[in-house]
Amino acid sequence: MSPRSSNGRSGRNGDRRRSAEQRWSGGRITRETPFALAEVIPEGGRPWRRLLRLDGEDCSHVDLRDPTDIDFSYVRRFADMADLLAPPGAPLDVLHLGGGGFTLPRYIAATRPGSRSEVAEIDPGLVALAKEELDLRPNRELKIRIADARAVLGRRRAESADLVVLDVFRGTETPPHLLTVESVHAADRALRPGGVFAANAIDVPPIDAARTFAAAVAEVFPELALIATRKVVRGRQGGNLVILGAHEPLPIAELRRRALSGPVPEVLVAGAELTAWIGGARPEHDPPEAEQEDPASVEAPTPAGRPR
Repeated sequence: MSPRSSNGRSGRNGDRRRSAEQRWSGGRITRETPFALAEVIPEGGRPWRRLLRLDGEDCSHVDLRDPTDIDFSYVRRFADMADLLAPPGAPLDVLHLGGGGFTLPRYIAATRPGSRSEVAEIDPGLVALAKEELDLRPNRELKIRIADARAVLGRRRAESADLVVLDVFRGTETPPHLLTVESVHAADRALRPGGVFAANAIDVPPIDAARTFAAAVAEVFPELALIATRKVVRGRQGGNLVILGAHEPLPIAELRRRALSGPVPEVLVAGAELTAWIGGARPEHDPPEAEQEDPASVEAPTPAGRPR
């Protein structure tokens, strides 16, 4: 190789490095979307690690250099389930209800090349922000539907997904029409045999809303597991709870090992212990058809109602 050609290649590599450094060196970005006040906050000293905050609540964390580096523990639990669904590297078909920072679709694309992810995200402003500030790049293996999650779920072809992930919030609450037995049945319909439904619930003591949703999942799926910190499980503290449902036995032992070995140890509850935890909670159902809200008519909250 001649010195001239070597210098030319070095120059192109240097340009790419400078371009990346420029892209990652920006400060905090604040933007009003149709549904939220969104902020992208680069980590000090490591601006390629970015936090997405919606209406003052931490929503997602993305490492632009390493999509396999997951900061939020509940997303790590989703990733664990994806890791254990098929042999390493085998592609998956995943339906993501909720986009946020698109952390999990990036992880699956990086660890299982050839996987296909469909993401339902109702907020077009959030999708635009993720493209501009979080390096989101939709392609034929990552389809984004700007629509209500329940509507996308209803249109999904039967037995077309290996994993359905529910992670949708308005503030700190999941919209009620995604927590009913009928919504869980729709997720079940989309799953192939051997598939798994995985949901993120956020609740505060005494954790009654999470118990009610777990009861809905239990009505549809015979195999069930719940993962959270011990204090959250016991109703002493608010936080995230990951609920898993399936028709075939879940990899309980490995999921439990991974949950316990995280930076903040979490416990896995299943079997009779989980049945006792749900207790007398009764699942919610869709209202009569005449009373149902059309997902297409869901309105964004007014900016005046959002915290600053």
